[in-house]
Parts: sequence; C-alpha cells; structure tokens
Amino acid sequence: MAVADLLTAANGSVPWNQLKPHNCHEAVLGWVLMAKYPTLRHVDSLSLGVEKAWHTLRSLTERYGSGVPKQLTGIWMAQNIYPRGLIRIRPPFTAGTFLVGDVIFMGDRHAPHHSMVVVQKTGGQVLARGFNNAGAFGGPFMGWDPALRDIADMTRWDGQGNFMGNNGAAPLHAMTYNAVCANIPDNLNF
Repeated sequence: MAVADLLTAANGSVPWNQLKPHNCHEAVLGWVLMAKYPTLRHVDSLSLGVEKAWHTLRSLTERYGSGVPKQLTGIWMAQNIYPRGLIRIRPPFTAGTFLVGDVIFMGDRHAPHHSMVVVQKTGGQVLARGFNNAGAFGGPFMGWDPALRDIADMTRWDGQGNFMGNNGAAPLHAMTYNAVCANIPDNLNF
C-alpha cells in the first residue's frame, strides 16, 4: 500500500471495454483500489485483459451506484470515500500544500463534481492526472487524460480562492493517499 502504486495506477490509464469507468470519481477509486490492494493489480485469464480492480469497481457500481448507467457519483464519494481527512486548498501554496499521491476534488465537499490524483511536483508545478477532464480542463470527454494538469497554475485560481475549471469556479479539496485509504474499509462488500 504505497503512494508509488497509486502513481503507477493513475499513469497507467483505464480500460476501454465494458469495465471503463463511468466518471472521474470511479477512475480515481479504481486507481486507489489498485494501490491499496495489491491483488487487484493482477491480470488473469478471466479478467478481460485488465486489472482486477476494474472488475471490483464495476461490482461496487452495481451494488452502490445510481442512475443509468449505474455509477458512483460525487455524492457517493463524499459520503463513503471522502468523508474524513480532507482539507480545503487555497493559495498561496507552500511546499507542503500538495503531496504526490493526494486525491483532489473540485466542488462542494458534499457533492464534488471532479476528482483527480496528484502524480508529480516539479518546481512550482503540481501536476494531476485525471479521467473525463473535459469540464475541468477541456481534456478528453469520458476518457483517460494523457496530459498532466497543473493545479498550482495561478491563472486558474480566482481572488476568492476557488479553482477556475472550464466549467466555472469551484472550491478545491485534497486528501492524502493514506487518508483516502483509511476511509475505505477492508470489509467493503465487493
């Protein structure tokens, strides 16, 4: 259970078959599951050529999801994965404001509308990886984003401390990888 495993998972894309995530929250949860549970990184002959985490995610979606198609929404993530350990991010940033492996999300803390993972810090840049970044950055719609997005780019922040996504200004929250993992019970029914 290491941050390095989360980075490998997030930088490794998502499946493009029927196991593809339905939104950014599901993609982030799939990456976290791969990092927390090493057995979910395995690919075997019954797994359609993808890591077992995506099967687990589909099972969670069928059990706990809503809508058509069933999906784990930002509200579900706020209640089950993001309920404790988050902090609101506002400029000015210090070296410890963002950590590699942080899960970040935009919007109301009770109903986030976009989730990503911090995968790299270089100089003053804080680079995040995401899925379905269309609304936040103009990236791919319903796809893994091959571009790293700089969350610390000050031109993306307004005077009230909100992150300026392409879909408007929103609060930005962060949780460490360990805090997210602590919120995922080991007895979560798959």
